[in-house]
Amino acid sequence: MKNKIKDRHLDLSAKLIEMGNALITEGKEKKDYSISQIGFFMVFIGGLLLNEEDIYLFGELCSMFSAKKIIDTLAYKSLNISDLLNGSSIDETYDEFIKRINKLRDKDNDIDSDKLSE
Repeated sequence: MKNKIKDRHLDLSAKLIEMGNALITEGKEKKDYSISQIGFFMVFIGGLLLNEEDIYLFGELCSMFSAKKIIDTLAYKSLNISDLLNGSSIDETYDEFIKRINKLRDKDNDIDSDKLSE
């Protein structure tokens, strides 16, 4: 069973790297460097499949980056981070967390519209 999983990872890795290379080439030919960058990401992800520990480490890094972006956005909008975290729990679902973020955004938009009407 372990060999089947490893073989599948190798197959997927090769496919991702091949697709990534095709996107890199297309992006360069059309001077669309966003496509090229996506190709580089695919090559990178294909390489990650070769080492299971790297997959988990990369996942953790992405989670930390995402959390940092949320906090930076809240700080930029002058929202109180404690408002976001207030009432949260370990059992909270992703959808519930997103609903709370959207409520804060709606609250922030109400404050902005009040300022405009003054």
